[in-house]
Amino acid sequence: MISMKWIIPCSVALIGLSFLSHGAYMQIKANFAQFLIEQAWTKTLADQRPHKPWRWADTHPVGKLKLFADKEHDFYPIGQPMFVLAGASGRNLAFGPSLLLNGAGIGEQGNTIIAGHRDTHFLPLQNVKRGDIVELQTSQGVLQQYLIVSTDIVHETQTEVLDMTTDNQLTLITCYPFEDLSANSDYRYVVTAKKVNGSHRLI
Repeated sequence: MISMKWIIPCSVALIGLSFLSHGAYMQIKANFAQFLIEQAWTKTLADQRPHKPWRWADTHPVGKLKLFADKEHDFYPIGQPMFVLAGASGRNLAFGPSLLLNGAGIGEQGNTIIAGHRDTHFLPLQNVKRGDIVELQTSQGVLQQYLIVSTDIVHETQTEVLDMTTDNQLTLITCYPFEDLSANSDYRYVVTAKKVNGSHRLI
């Protein structure tokens, strides 16, 4: 007969293993999704046509985003490059930062608005500051640089950050505060950047 003193520790160990297995599975799934998204982006750069990362996807990559910190005018990467998906739905945001389709497209004049989760892809936004650089690659392979001009904390009702502009503006949005991982947040962290003229590239 198995003693209770062994049943309880074994049960706890099995439960722990199940959580570890689930976590490992989710990490593998996320990494594989990024691999497929990168493949789709490579195809888009080759033929300038949208490519779904997987057959049943309702989105496709529309840009590649990088953050650079200004260390007295020597620029260093912040975090990893990110692929931007079309349409900021909850499903798309799980796989990467996503372009709001009611704003300007990537590479277009106006306010290009990209949203991302604060605990994953847009976590590095907590480290950016005025004077840092955001680099966006368009589907034509063109690299565009944006100079960060402000970082602001706004209430979710302050939707003017989504307004269209006449200049080339990039707006990055995530929930705030970064350390609060609850499902609902009333505040947003907004990074505003202005396009750098091609003849004045900083990187």
